[in-house]
Amino acid sequence: MSCKWRPRGLSSFAALVVATAAMAGVAHASHSTTAGPNGLIVYAVELKSDQYQLFTIRPDGSNRTQLTRGQGSSLNADWSPDGRSLVYELSRADTAGVAVAALEGSDPPKVLTPTGFQGQPSFSPDGKWIVYERDIDSGNNGVWLMRADGTQKHRVTRNPFMKALNGECGCDTDPNFSPDGKWITFVRVKKDHEQQALFAVRPNGKGLHPLTPYSWEIAVKHDWSPDGKHIVLTDNADFVRPQDSANIVTITPSGSDPTALTTFTGGEQNGYVGSFSPDGKQIVFRLERRGKYALAVIDRGGHNMRLITKLSAAKPRFIDWGTHP
Repeated sequence: MSCKWRPRGLSSFAALVVATAAMAGVAHASHSTTAGPNGLIVYAVELKSDQYQLFTIRPDGSNRTQLTRGQGSSLNADWSPDGRSLVYELSRADTAGVAVAALEGSDPPKVLTPTGFQGQPSFSPDGKWIVYERDIDSGNNGVWLMRADGTQKHRVTRNPFMKALNGECGCDTDPNFSPDGKWITFVRVKKDHEQQALFAVRPNGKGLHPLTPYSWEIAVKHDWSPDGKHIVLTDNADFVRPQDSANIVTITPSGSDPTALTTFTGGEQNGYVGSFSPDGKQIVFRLERRGKYALAVIDRGGHNMRLITKLSAAKPRFIDWGTHP
């Protein structure tokens, strides 16, 4: 999901329910990665033009499983803290909504936002709330909260840059709770693909403040470490500094102590963050090398990078690491 909503067809969740039985369990994580043993990694792949489907894979690269099939897109998936349900973005040609589906049984997903454009959902650490991006009409983009059953919808932020700048509008996107539930961090876009920064706000909408400058041009994907001590993100995501690559950086929750975990240069090799591992010791990300892509992991300190998948034309996106083996 980006500031400009693009038409997508409706994707089916039925295959996800069927595939769950074959998985012998489910991943257990939120965008603020839930602490625990390292298990399945979930991610999306664009199989057709602008149509994404969900996959899981083990950290050793085995048991790659396609979860969703059908027309349209399923993307931006996030597991509930108890591992029993999944919240994700379900996109159609003229709308995009937040959907929740139980992973046991054959019940269809429950679409919590049936009209307008909503996406980028994630659970609160206690699983009682869902934070998401809402963009239902001009000038109304922002981060919203709702109960996990779809009730009590209310606004948290309002993006102040909705007026188009050279055709590009702003948005507040990729919201995630801190592990203690006291903060929501999100990407505030001032100008799409040029000026994107990380902000933090209390769930009640108070205490809004930036954690990174817009000049970093961060990617629309970030994650908290399970211990709450660091946030990982991608710097120079859209190559606003053409001589540099996109690299993975950690900061503290106050925005201080930026530490580069990758030091790619020249643009031929880039790293785009997914999430921390549940044990907090590793970070999974997308490695890009000369037009090919792979899932990769690196230690929290920036050492021992290894590939999970081979480099190929398939581009993994919206990556999240769970706990179920």
